[in-house]
Amino acid sequence: MSEKLLSATSATQRSLTGRLKAIRSQERPVSPGRKIPIQLIADALIEAGYTSLDAQAKALGLRRSTAWTIMNTKHKLGCLNNKTARCILANDGTPLSVRAIVEAMLYPKD
Repeated sequence: MSEKLLSATSATQRSLTGRLKAIRSQERPVSPGRKIPIQLIADALIEAGYTSLDAQAKALGLRRSTAWTIMNTKHKLGCLNNKTARCILANDGTPLSVRAIVEAMLYPKD
């Protein structure tokens, strides 16, 4: 009886592992190692007319603290991670200039 349970458990684990790998591969952008310089995003937001922190955070679809970090370019690495970049792209209110910068860095035309 324990052999049947063991084989059923291992089959379940294999199928779960396969599904998790498939889901994780879909979540990742095309090039996960790309870096998006935050200075370019900050400059594009200011040029688009977003001068207040509240407006910048709303335009990026991020929290105020994250927007502040981007606008003051105080991040220790000087670039965005992929999750933040996906949040910016998912926001409908993101200015086209910012969207173009993020897309160009994440999905380059090699």
